[in-house]
Amino acid sequence: MQQAEKDISRQQLELFRALWVKRSLTEAAALLGVHVPKASRILKSLRETLGDELFVRVGSVMAPTKAAEELWPYVQDSLAALERLLKPQVFDPRQLKKTFAVIVFDQPLSRFGPVLVDELSVTAPGCRVVFLAPGSDWQEMLSDGRADVAISPSGNIRSGFEQLVASHCSYSITLRPGHPLLSLKRVRAADLEQYPECIVMASRLRGRQFMRDSTSPDNFVVVPDALAAPVFLLKTDAWMVACTLTSEQMFKAFFHLETIPFPEDFKPFAAPPSIKIVWHSRFSRDPAQQWFRGVLANSIKSVCGKDPWVNPMTWTPLEFRKKA
Repeated sequence: MQQAEKDISRQQLELFRALWVKRSLTEAAALLGVHVPKASRILKSLRETLGDELFVRVGSVMAPTKAAEELWPYVQDSLAALERLLKPQVFDPRQLKKTFAVIVFDQPLSRFGPVLVDELSVTAPGCRVVFLAPGSDWQEMLSDGRADVAISPSGNIRSGFEQLVASHCSYSITLRPGHPLLSLKRVRAADLEQYPECIVMASRLRGRQFMRDSTSPDNFVVVPDALAAPVFLLKTDAWMVACTLTSEQMFKAFFHLETIPFPEDFKPFAAPPSIKIVWHSRFSRDPAQQWFRGVLANSIKSVCGKDPWVNPMTWTPLEFRKKA
């Protein structure tokens, strides 16, 4: 038998298998769903490729040659490997064992973090998540796999990264009960300027703006994180720009702080705030990563906005899930 000099197609291998099973060109063609003349052409090209007749007529059957008998195990293995390669991968998060790393600021984390941990414990008990403080090297951490995603990171997003808006946020003014602003029928931006603004340095919005911008107000008090802010608000006439849901679910519930909407002429943000999930493109098609980003997006949506949930596997819309 001559050394094969041409590539062998999947169709040729499938005809070989069909002839081995049926021992009839007519029945092999029917098994493959092709006409007999086409099956004959495929057999002819396979014979030329392998340099052997492979199947010859003996009475009423097509019997394999010695070379075909030797090749049969390799044909079986090749077709099995092809079928495994082309078989759709079914991802099951219940079988996954992985630690996901999320770069995130503390304010959104305090809201969606518990939801995410709870969701992972139910849908993927073999997984856990660690939350990392943001730094200037967040893009390198996503690139080399030290972190899986970043939540609304600072700085420009370079080429090679992808992002999605997990939720659109609404913001309002948070202040203490009995604050003089609460007695006004209509609060204007000029009224806010009469009192100090409490700026949280860890804030991904006002904190960043304060650090980089010369337009920050002259009348302000700066605190390191959102946990310190409620105490200052309770003890002073300071006010703070805060996520409306954070104010209602945390500041009002635990510190009895009040919330008022932005004055019409008060524009603290150049664009409506949103929470974004950012990741490196090299992990875009990884099934585990795709699933985790969907679960993360749903966790953010459930507590940081009113955007619809998505199915983590298909990214089709879902209704909000509520605990019984």
